[in-house]
Order: sequence, then C-alpha cells, then structure tokens
Amino acid sequence: MPTLRPSDLDTLATAVVDSIAVALDPDAPQSGLYYWECARPFTGAVVEAVRDADDLVIRELGRALIAEPSDPGRYADLREALKAPEAQGPALDRIFDLAWESECNNRLGHHMGAAYTAKEGAVTVDDLRTLPPGPGLPPGADPEVLIVVPFRDRDTGGARLRNLLACLQSLRDQSFARDRYQVTVVESDSFPRWRDVIEPYADNYLFAPKADTFNKSWAVNAGVVNSPGRSEVVAILDADVLADRDFVARNAARFERPGTMGHLTYRNMLCLDTPSSQRAIRERLWGGAGEPDLDRLRGYTLRRGPGCSLWVRTSAFHRVDGMDERYEGWGGEDIDFNYRFDFANAYDSYPDTLLHLRHPPASALREDGELTNAHIPPLSWKPEEPIGRIDRFAAGLDGGTRDAKAPEAVEAA
Repeated sequence: MPTLRPSDLDTLATAVVDSIAVALDPDAPQSGLYYWECARPFTGAVVEAVRDADDLVIRELGRALIAEPSDPGRYADLREALKAPEAQGPALDRIFDLAWESECNNRLGHHMGAAYTAKEGAVTVDDLRTLPPGPGLPPGADPEVLIVVPFRDRDTGGARLRNLLACLQSLRDQSFARDRYQVTVVESDSFPRWRDVIEPYADNYLFAPKADTFNKSWAVNAGVVNSPGRSEVVAILDADVLADRDFVARNAARFERPGTMGHLTYRNMLCLDTPSSQRAIRERLWGGAGEPDLDRLRGYTLRRGPGCSLWVRTSAFHRVDGMDERYEGWGGEDIDFNYRFDFANAYDSYPDTLLHLRHPPASALREDGELTNAHIPPLSWKPEEPIGRIDRFAAGLDGGTRDAKAPEAVEAA
C-alpha cells in the first residue's frame, strides 16, 4: 500500500467511482482530451479491477456503473458499497491502491452533486434573447477593468452562441459598480455573423476578420488593443464561463494587494454536462441566484487548467507582448501565455468555483497525438510588428460587409 494513500474510506471510494466515470463517460474526454488520454492507463486499471472484483456486490454494482457511468444512482450505490465494513480487506485495498494512483496521475476530476438529476429542459439562444440585456456602461464612464471575450460560432446559433449570451448576461448582473468595468466581445470570422445578437449584451463589439482557423491569441490581443479607454486591468474570459454575481468585484479587489500583477481566478475548472449547463443558466439568470447550487450539478473538473479566466495588469500584458499570435486552432496558447507571464510577473491562483458551460468539442490534438501547436517553441514569442492588428488576416475577405444573420434565423441550441 502507498504510504501516502489516505485512510479515509469516503475519499478512497470516491476515487474509485470517479475513475470509472472519467474512464468511460463520453463527457469526460470532451472536458480535456489530451489530459484524458494521458490518464487512460490509470483509470483503465481501476475499471478492470472493479469489473473483476472478488466481492460479488462490488463486482455487480461496479459492472452496473461501468455500463452507465453517468448514472447518479449507480454511482452512489457503488460508492456506498465500497465503504461497507464487510467489503474491507486485501482485495479491496488493491482496488483502492489503483484508484488512488489514478487520482494522483489524472488532471480530470469528477463532481457529482448529491441532488443531481439528468433531467433538465433545454435553454436556447431564443430563450436567452427574451431576457432584458441588463445595465450597460454609463455614458462618461472610465472603467478600470476591461473584460475581453474572444468568440466564434459557425453553427446556426448553437451552444457556443448560447453560452456567450449566458456569459454576457451574467456579467451584466454583478455586485461591482457598473461604471468600473467594460466588456468587449471580439468575434473572429469571415464576416460578422452574430453582431446583431451580441451587441445588445456587450459594451464593445469588435469584428476581427479571419476566414480560416480560429486564432484566440490574436483575437484577445485585438480586444485589448482596440477597446476604448485605458483600463488598468485586463481580464481574458472564455465565452463559456458562467460568472457568479461577485465575480468582477472579487477579482478586481485582488489587485489592491501589494505585489499583485495577475492571477488565475480558479485552480480547478468545473466543465458541466449538458443538463447541468442548462440548470446552471436557469438558476443564475432566471432564478436570480448569485451562483448556481453545486449540489444540483455534475461535471468534470479540469485540475489546474491554464486559461479560461485570467486577470492581469494591462502594463504587464503589454510587457510580455500579449498572447502568442502564432497559435492557430486550439491547444497550447493559454499554457504559453501563463508560462511567459509567470516568468516575468508575480502570478497567483485562487480556489474559486469556475463553471464552464457545455459546448461541442474542438480537438487540440493532431493525428499523431501531439498538440495542434506543438511545433511552436514555448516562451519564444517575440513579435516583429504591433500585436492585435485587427486587419492582420483581412486580405482576401469581403471586408466584413456581409450582413449578420437576421434575428429570426437564430435556431434553438
């Protein structure tokens, strides 16, 4: 037995059922495909050990969960059976050893709220557009916080657009003074596809023309460089984040501490499944909750994720030349920025809850299993021209003159 393995049965039993869920639930790899692949030898060993367990009860309940790894009842039944006094012994110790090894070598955790159910009605773009846009930036405001949200959705108003609207509406419902922060959405596409839908909910809408692969780094830089005002702090926010009511106030206040140049607002990101995403949006935006009830949610925890919600002083952002615009598609751009920023500045992280709403997966892996941008040497960004040029990729496009989709063309997510 590993000498540093915990003795608490609740912790060990949870490690077993969580390893099974991570190994077999289709939602798990979509929360972090690269990390899921790296953990497969460890989570797979737990699945095999439970499937072939000596204890008949453990074996039957384990096989039931293996068949339906997202079922909350089967999850709870096996978890309780693993803690039963009559189940304890050398055979179960071996399963616990494997489960703890899996926990120690896995970047994906699992959260199953005690009151979670898989039944929840869909939330669509049209649903969200029925809500009032909330208070905009007052005239004459000089906000010290700039929140930049890079965005693209080439579906017909699917989950990504739904998530963006939920994110923007959660940012309109904040305890922080409205004149002290502004929100810029940078839509990067071949034409301003969703301008009419986005503009009522954003303080600034920027169209960054680019017909081929999405370039998050360049979109972020464009948002920082081309937003109005001289904000002291830049927050780079994923469009799929559902912010709690104190999100802006809490993170802005952290810059009042000596020596603070930037921080990640979280250590572990909770990637919600589809029912939980819909439930969280309803609770936050229709129910008026300051934050959704975690007991009613389920998802996969990306441990020590590199991006999604980071706040930095604007001066420090420019000192490291922003994000590396050579990164195309998905994969590595957040890690690179974190490394470069952390190398040059005091950089913190906090154990806040960060909810990431479900959306269709975008692979960050090449066919050979390497990250999409693995060819770019880390920490090597030295731009030869100003960052964030909004026309950098505009050659050959129609100049962004095509009309965005009419509101009536927005379909359900």
